[in-house]
Amino acid sequence: MQWQDGANCLGLDTNLFINPSRHNYTDKEVWNTFNICRSCPVNLDCLTYALNSDLEYGLYALPERVRRRIRNKDNLKKYMEDMYKTLDVLDATFDNKGKLIKKRCLRCHRYVKGFSKDNTNWGGFNHICISCYISTKDKKRVDKLLDRDKASQSMPVFSKHGILESKNCTKCGKRQEANNFSNRPAGIGGKTSWCKNCTRNNLKKWLEKKKKENE
Repeated sequence: MQWQDGANCLGLDTNLFINPSRHNYTDKEVWNTFNICRSCPVNLDCLTYALNSDLEYGLYALPERVRRRIRNKDNLKKYMEDMYKTLDVLDATFDNKGKLIKKRCLRCHRYVKGFSKDNTNWGGFNHICISCYISTKDKKRVDKLLDRDKASQSMPVFSKHGILESKNCTKCGKRQEANNFSNRPAGIGGKTSWCKNCTRNNLKKWLEKKKKENE
């Protein structure tokens, strides 16, 4: 039995995975293809096949734009698992007709409307909102955003005035209010990635380790 026989997409319309932009699929149907691949028992075989065959077009476990960036095949499984967490970060929502309503921009991290079509990206849309795309003078920097290993897991929530209200601590994973994070101008929402409690605990462990080393 070939690995293809165990694929979740077996028997489904292949156009949905190869070139959905030329067919009358809803945004939600296109988005759901990534969830089909995510839970597929042979997704690693599929991705490896696409890389070994140098396939340029189509969804082979990952979006085209993401797959093209893979240079090193070492620990490919972990890389794929990390990239699938992007689905959770984007957190797309759809209306009753399957049209995209909102998702999270990977540049400004805001949960907004307005993304241009891009069939090579997650869910068939650009990974940054139109506002961020327009404000980026160097368009090459737009794609460089995806050169990061993975999207931020902080998933921040901002007020209508653009002020951070809450976000996930990337250490403990818990969602907390903005005042539970220390100030950091370069951080998302002007705050650190770790909450104050995690930062204190980490510092305490570091000091204890240094103390033992000096004894």
